[in-house]
Amino acid sequence: MNRSPLLLLLVLPAALSAQTQPSPAVVAPPATSGRPIPGPMYESPEFSRAVQRGTRTRTGEPGPGYWVNRARYSIDASIDVRRNLVRGSERVVYRNDSPDSLARIAVHLRQNAFAAGNPRNQSAPITEGVVLHRVAVNGAEMRPRTTGVTVVPITSVDKRKPPAADGYTVDGTVMWIPLASPLLPHDSLTLDFAWEYEPPLTPSDGRQGRDEHLYEMGYWYPQVAVYDDVSGWVADPYLLEAEFYMDHADYDVRLTVPRGWTVGATGTLRNASEILAPSTIAKLAEARRTGAVVRLLTPGRDAKSVFTGRGRTATWHFVANDVRDFFWGTSDRQAWDATRALVQRTPGAAPDTVDIQSFFRLTPAASAWAVGGARFTRDAIEQHSKDLWAYPWPSMISMEGVLESGGMEYPMATVMQPWADTLSLAGDLMHETGHMWFPMQVGSNETRYPWMDEGFTQFDVAQGMRNLYGEPRAGGRPGDSEPGQRELYLRAARAGRDMTLMWPGDMYPQGLYFIMFYDKTAQNLSSLRGLVGDSLFWRAYREYGRRWSGKHPYPWDFFNSMQSEITRNSSHVYYGLSWFWSTWFQEPWSLDQAVASVETRGDSTYVTIEDRGLAPMPARVRVTRADGSTARAEIPVATWLGGARRAVIALPARPAITKVEIDPEQLFPDVNRENQTWSSGR
Repeated sequence: MNRSPLLLLLVLPAALSAQTQPSPAVVAPPATSGRPIPGPMYESPEFSRAVQRGTRTRTGEPGPGYWVNRARYSIDASIDVRRNLVRGSERVVYRNDSPDSLARIAVHLRQNAFAAGNPRNQSAPITEGVVLHRVAVNGAEMRPRTTGVTVVPITSVDKRKPPAADGYTVDGTVMWIPLASPLLPHDSLTLDFAWEYEPPLTPSDGRQGRDEHLYEMGYWYPQVAVYDDVSGWVADPYLLEAEFYMDHADYDVRLTVPRGWTVGATGTLRNASEILAPSTIAKLAEARRTGAVVRLLTPGRDAKSVFTGRGRTATWHFVANDVRDFFWGTSDRQAWDATRALVQRTPGAAPDTVDIQSFFRLTPAASAWAVGGARFTRDAIEQHSKDLWAYPWPSMISMEGVLESGGMEYPMATVMQPWADTLSLAGDLMHETGHMWFPMQVGSNETRYPWMDEGFTQFDVAQGMRNLYGEPRAGGRPGDSEPGQRELYLRAARAGRDMTLMWPGDMYPQGLYFIMFYDKTAQNLSSLRGLVGDSLFWRAYREYGRRWSGKHPYPWDFFNSMQSEITRNSSHVYYGLSWFWSTWFQEPWSLDQAVASVETRGDSTYVTIEDRGLAPMPARVRVTRADGSTARAEIPVATWLGGARRAVIALPARPAITKVEIDPEQLFPDVNRENQTWSSGR
């Protein structure tokens, strides 16, 4: 029969000198155990080609030839609250900074996810989707193709090959526009659209929609898809599950709504004097100057004194630069609060001011918003800026309503469910505001790799909640703390439902989407921090964010960036980190290390540690003796990577050993803590 390999380690209390060390016992050469060994974290062929072309590197920095395309959006939109219609006209100036000549343009029409007959991953209210009234390229009108649309699997599409006929096609949530002549490198073109759609009645997909006298508009306009250096056109359909991949762009947006309705939006309001009464502008200035939470509007009581102008409608003009999307919401039923956040953007300089505004209904279900909507938004901006890096934009809004659970992030804006519990509201705002860093600045592909934004933000939430409000109290939500996130992941792992993180979001089982992409990823980051130490982890994590802000990192950019920073700044041998990425991101493996036995023979005590799971991690052991002294040992991960299932630590027998613990600080997510501790009294 095969025997598990053994490793004999010698661990000495600090008081023993080298001259008093007993000799380690001789161990026969181990036999192989057949345990799985994590292989290297292979990159995709497309990523390898990007490295060869010089747009990516294997040190995690953008390559010398890296590029990203950009657009400028000018949008005029209005809402007809009687017919529940949003109408808009839009001009997009799209610049091709790639080295490729583009024969066609991909445009997202994500509201088509609600149109009858289009695929989706969940039930939803049915609308007509996006009704296009005009499509033009460089001023030339385009008509839809009348020969129908051939659906080609995305994996087999040549993303640079033009369609066989003229005219644009709409396939589900994606429009393809062929060009009469290719868009050359470093050239630009102009797209014009006129369109309308009906905001879906809540509950829709948990991200946007309408309720009575409340509209929250997300992914509401035609948006050019991402063309990147790895995949070419990335135009995956929107199926109401996995989220979005977007380029950074500049927005100039005019929104016409009924006069007296509030508007909260991405960006800065440019025509406040045309919309707001002088007293309201003064209150905004007071909030910015003092940091107090100032009530601007209480619905039904002082609406007439808040606004200015005449006529039945008002046009709000917002400008936002270097953001990847634009959100807006409007209502005549919401209260409106304002305050400010202070953010240290330049070391040693005075802090910069971020305008904070919060919109919410005065209902029992949303009672926590009146207490903390603006305050918690401010706190989250300030805390994430301390933990990560400074928030870069001039404003941030939070808006209650429409959503039945959780929240949704947009640049400089978040929307979420009503909350009556203040701690839950604080946690949700910490999470959704945290997305202003991942993916609003570090622009990963949420559709294909949800863990790169949700998991990172879930980790950041736990840091922010602890740093701002202290250790989580009993009754708090599990997802707001590291112990809670760990337990949510471990419940699934114990049930045999651990999963790889490298599957696209739309392929993932809905019941595990949150547990794995959010909580497992957060635990992976916590484990990496435990492995390499706080200082080194945070240095590498922030450097990854700095390198890829305003850009489009793929998973291998994260792995390479973290690994290069960690190995460059540490003399510790981690045997590389490919085993870590492969184990925790590629494989569906769980960790289970156990104290198998503690035996005293003569002058020595032998502690046997077994690695019973599939995920290899170093086993950090603390030994306590009868006199209260302790000793430490670490079984390096190389032991398990070599195929061993068991290692033996040899210790002096006196003073008697009373306790042996694996991972006493609980840095790693082991599925069975009970077998990690041995006590002499048991």
